Amino acid sequence: MASRFHSRSLTTLAALVAAGGAVALGAQPPRPTRLPPRPDTPRFVVQIFGSTDRVAGPSAANDLRDRLIRAYPSRTLWVVPPEEQFPMLEQSGFPKDQQLSIADEAALAKILRADDFIRGTVTREGDVYRVNASLVLTRDPALTQPLPAMTGNRADRAAAGLVDAIRDARKQLGNEKKCRDLARDEKLDEAVRMADAAIVEYPNATLVRYCKLQVLYRRKAPNTQIIAMADEILAIDPNAKAALQIAAEAHKAEGHVDESNVLLVRLLALEPTNAKLAQDVVDALAASGNFTVAKEIVLKAVQDNPGDVQLVSLQFKILTAAKEYRAAIVTGEEMVQMDTSLADVAFFYRLISLYAADSQPQKSAEAAARATRKYPQDAQLWQTYAQTLKAAGQLQQSIVAAKRALEVNPKIPNGWTQVAIAYNELNFPDSALIALHSARDAGDDVNNVGGYAVTLGNNLYKAAMAQDPKQLASLEASFPYLHFADSTVTDPAVKSSANFLIGVSSYYVAATLAEGLQKSKSCDEAKHAQTAIVDAQIFTQRGARTSPQNAATVLTAAGQLQPYLDEQVKKICK
Repeated sequence: MASRFHSRSLTTLAALVAAGGAVALGAQPPRPTRLPPRPDTPRFVVQIFGSTDRVAGPSAANDLRDRLIRAYPSRTLWVVPPEEQFPMLEQSGFPKDQQLSIADEAALAKILRADDFIRGTVTREGDVYRVNASLVLTRDPALTQPLPAMTGNRADRAAAGLVDAIRDARKQLGNEKKCRDLARDEKLDEAVRMADAAIVEYPNATLVRYCKLQVLYRRKAPNTQIIAMADEILAIDPNAKAALQIAAEAHKAEGHVDESNVLLVRLLALEPTNAKLAQDVVDALAASGNFTVAKEIVLKAVQDNPGDVQLVSLQFKILTAAKEYRAAIVTGEEMVQMDTSLADVAFFYRLISLYAADSQPQKSAEAAARATRKYPQDAQLWQTYAQTLKAAGQLQQSIVAAKRALEVNPKIPNGWTQVAIAYNELNFPDSALIALHSARDAGDDVNNVGGYAVTLGNNLYKAAMAQDPKQLASLEASFPYLHFADSTVTDPAVKSSANFLIGVSSYYVAATLAEGLQKSKSCDEAKHAQTAIVDAQIFTQRGARTSPQNAATVLTAAGQLQPYLDEQVKKICK
């Protein structure tokens, strides 16, 4: 919260300055040895360096500031003195002996009307102090010029070496501004030449290289050129965010997915608290199937940003995609506790699938039940609930849920088909057939409906043949399903299967009846057999493509049996 308050304080102070408000900048008069700057004199800020040593950071920065004030004439470069800088920090709620965040440093530099500033750190190894610093452009703190590292036996002595390094680095600034102005005026070739001239003068220049990189990007230069320019910057400054971003995009455009992902990972390492960037990076890694790296990044991002529900949501998605079902379930449940609004329909579908994939069908059904309680008018959720109940072995309850889905939406796809399947598994074939009729009437896919009817009919046919092929009732049990399928499906292969099964079953019905006619002398049975043998020939012929060899055998046998049955009808039915 402190950082957020400070940023607002600096912004408010900037507004007061712009509006001409009265802001005390300190009672100390300007140094008597310095002339005041001209209105157009460039202004430069040295801010407090970061360090675990509360003395080393301020000492290095203050000494460097004093040396720069002495090194630069005030009309050439106005190095903002402490009496102008520190009171503003104090009025904004900042201590004057601690380093600010990069965003707040840029805000303060803007308030002080400085185009650039120095950001640095001081570390100590034994008796040696090391200062690492960068020249930063106020307008975009992502644009930095690394300076050579300096060492000394004291922090201030180490910082002293930066004076010449800053002088050399600032040589590029004039040309960097000209490059930007030319680019703004669409004089892109001239802008590139201006950048190249500055690079010759200062070979380690990154700021003008940034300008050239942007120009190449704007004029849609070949990705190879863009990558080469970005690589030059990254060779000087491996932490150059703008170069990492553009290079990652160029590599991706060239199809270099792995190279792009590596650069994105490096970029995220520089901004671990940037939740939006973390999501973009993880999405890119996941799209390339690199879930291991994606998972490592998002887990670290969540650790670095405790309580960030967006990152937790991203972690949930990545763990799901990586098929780490148990961890994804835990994360998902935590996520909706943090923000109940995230328990939307899509979340419940993921959670239901995760429990099912983790071999927890009962938990999957419980998650689906939660979903239907929250979204009782979502027919698809009720249908999913029915499926989870069926998977959990609760068939009767699954029928209730499936019918509830049909109450909400009578035309929900496969609603009645789902009911039929459950009835069949409960061994209620008549109810299953009624549900299949309803499925057809409701507009379910006729080939799916008829295909399932063929499956049911085939199962009944096989059961009859396995038990006793001479049991007439068993043989004819499949007919309602198979004839329904024949009248329903449009797929030639499915229709052929239905017809073949009708034909074969009809032949066995006729053959069974024929065997008993000598004893029964029943006219009804004789006519029944005569009808069955005709059906056997008609439907077997229609379904011959399903099993040509078996169809030929049945047709031959039926042709031999038919004269006998015709004769028996004439003899018995006088």
